[in-house]
Order: sequence, then C-alpha cells, then structure tokens
Amino acid sequence: MNKLYYEKMLDRNRLIPFFKGKRLVCTLSFYICNKGEEDKYFRQDMWSVEDDNENGTICIVDHLITDKHPDNPKLSYEIWHRFKSYIKSNFPSVERIRWNRFKNNKTYTKRGKI
Repeated sequence: MNKLYYEKMLDRNRLIPFFKGKRLVCTLSFYICNKGEEDKYFRQDMWSVEDDNENGTICIVDHLITDKHPDNPKLSYEIWHRFKSYIKSNFPSVERIRWNRFKNNKTYTKRGKI
C-alpha cells in the first residue's frame, strides 16, 4: 500500500472508506473520465495519481482494498449499493461504472449502467 496515493485520492474525493460499525471494511478509489480517456488509467505504476474529469460519464474503479474479514462477502451488495449512490449523488453525469481486473497480463473489464 502507498500512503501518498491514498492521501492524494482522499484529498481529491476519489477515495471512499466503508465501515460496518467501527470496523473499516474496505476502501475504494476511483477516477471519472469520458469515453476514449480510459487508457490513461491503465498505468505501469499502480500508485500514481492521475488527473481526471469530474464531469465525465464513466467511473473507473481503481483500487478496492478490504480487511479480509470472513463477513465481507455478505457485505458486497451493500457496499456496491452505497458506492453507486455516492457516485450518483456526487457525479451526476456518470452513466457507467467500469471495473478492471488484471490477471496473467490480461485485462478483464466489467461494465454496468449506473
């Protein structure tokens, strides 16, 4: 983990901590961009902080870090709902959320309407 990355993303309102009671369940960081700008967020240094476009139509989930608690799978829908609500409220122009997974040097993308 990189403290500077998380501090910068928090300052830019691109980092959301999710709690269940007093327990920090996960942190989720993201970028906002427009179609055609997505490649900017596939970078060699996963801890670099890039500029984004708060009026963009696409939300790209960058990092999801959990506390690895055994109850986390039960919370996934609640966290996803809270994240989507946050994006809708704070970035009304966003139409889609994109989530990129990296495995064996390949990118797997999940896309969904907000």
